[in-house]
Amino acid sequence: PVQPCHCKDSYRVTMQAEIATLLDGRDRFDPEILTPKLEAYVDEQVSKNSYDLEANLALLRFYQYNPATAKIPIVCKILTKALMRMPETDFMLCLYLLPVAVQKDAKIDALKSLWDKLETCEFKIFWEEYGKMAGDLTVPKDQIEAGVRKFVVGVVGMTYQSVAKSELEAMLKGANVETVCKEQGWKVAGSDIIIPVGEYNHASSKDMSNPVTFEKDIAPIVVASSGL
Repeated sequence: PVQPCHCKDSYRVTMQAEIATLLDGRDRFDPEILTPKLEAYVDEQVSKNSYDLEANLALLRFYQYNPATAKIPIVCKILTKALMRMPETDFMLCLYLLPVAVQKDAKIDALKSLWDKLETCEFKIFWEEYGKMAGDLTVPKDQIEAGVRKFVVGVVGMTYQSVAKSELEAMLKGANVETVCKEQGWKVAGSDIIIPVGEYNHASSKDMSNPVTFEKDIAPIVVASSGL
């Protein structure tokens, strides 16, 4: 029988190991040596659909110390890859390292707005804003949309027992809802989607004196349920 090819995983592990060695080596504080290599590695992550947060944070720290060297296209790629990791806090970690001048860039500001819409679960508005700037994004659309939809599906599964099919279609924008339901074990019942009751979406009394926030309440639930 034909054995599955694990070349992509092998390449990712090899690259991560090489970069980790560089970051622990004697040249780890030399931006002239490491910055070009880390920038090239960001491009590799985009082309290979891989991800290395620690390497990306290391590059942003070099940019933080010397803002004049920051390359906006590279920063956009890092932030977009971090956006795809929701509900992890990678985007916030990256954002905190950006020099003020870089954060004021229009493309960076647009990505911050996309992140805010995901963080507050305003999914339909997210897709509207995303559609307006999709042509300017430097990461393939299929990668971005797959990452975002995975996050949306996780949130929906944790918060709904029933949702209108049209509403779910709007939240997932362009995804085949029937396929999603089959993958998640959800049931299509006419114009509604029925989601099995689980640990997090069961009915319970709520203390409305304390507002629910994404960072405090929803993100930990989605992370726990995803095994992240």
